[in-house]
Amino acid sequence: MNKGLFMLDLMEIERELGHFLEQQEYGLVDLQVASTGRGRTFRVFVERAEGTPADLADCTHLSPMVSLFLQSLGVFTNECALEVSSPGADRVLRKPEDFARFKGSRVQLSLRLEGRQFTVRGHLQGMEDDRVMLRSTELPRAIEGTRGIARDGESLLVPRDLISTVRLVPDV
Repeated sequence: MNKGLFMLDLMEIERELGHFLEQQEYGLVDLQVASTGRGRTFRVFVERAEGTPADLADCTHLSPMVSLFLQSLGVFTNECALEVSSPGADRVLRKPEDFARFKGSRVQLSLRLEGRQFTVRGHLQGMEDDRVMLRSTELPRAIEGTRGIARDGESLLVPRDLISTVRLVPDV
């Protein structure tokens, strides 16, 4: 299969799976697909519709339904594996509604800049104009003045396209 084509298909799979899970009164937090030796592993991260974490019983209940649904889309074969789980306390934030819902939470941004990875932690202030707003006192020197990254007082504004992941940092 053409890898570029599969990436386009992945967005469609995610959209369709999200609708399917909504009908089951769950929300799709994230979908990851990893190629293995002979097939693919689908990692489906879910939460209950009201936003509370899914538990083991929820994941066990959903697993066969998700498997059949992915089969109906023609993307899940006998060579594929499926993992259905809760996103955990360090969940990934991807959708605009995630950024609104977790405003004020402590987060970690992983940035890709010129082939290097950087990490910035702070408190999420939201998302505006496709830029993540973060209250952070720490900023690696190597990224100061980088294209598109700006400071506005204590706020750091980071374009979404420079961010590889945004994760919640759980209180310990």
